[in-house]
Amino acid sequence: MNVHGLEFPDSLRYAPEHSLWLREEADGSVTLGLTAYGCALYGEIFAFTPKRVGARIERERSFGVVEFAKAASSARSPVSGELLAVNEALLERPALINQDCYGDGWMVRLKPEGWATVREEFPLGKAAEAAIDERMRLDNFDPANAHVQALQWK
Repeated sequence: MNVHGLEFPDSLRYAPEHSLWLREEADGSVTLGLTAYGCALYGEIFAFTPKRVGARIERERSFGVVEFAKAASSARSPVSGELLAVNEALLERPALINQDCYGDGWMVRLKPEGWATVREEFPLGKAAEAAIDERMRLDNFDPANAHVQALQWK
């Protein structure tokens, strides 16, 4: 799906208020990554510093810090769980997030608590379009703004 020129794969779940995507893995874990909209908001990412593997991550608490052009921001988890893996490639090449946010630029993998009861809070694919559009509206997102470093898909 495409929202205001930004791509959002239909196969993923979304947490629009966090600008994150969630992918359910076969082993029951959930992989998290920044959406194309998150990349547009942050611009060029210079560093990603995740929490350590094995850490307990509470919902709405940080799983890492993203550093970009003149600031840094905590990446907040939309779910509670144990941090199972971090994308080690991002430690050396954080720009992978901007270059391939839905692929090689994934950020962390969690073993979520109570996933069966919370998974429906994160709409899948096209069902997330209205929530993503609303988040962009609330943020006054303007894809035509020259300062937006978005992953534009034509």
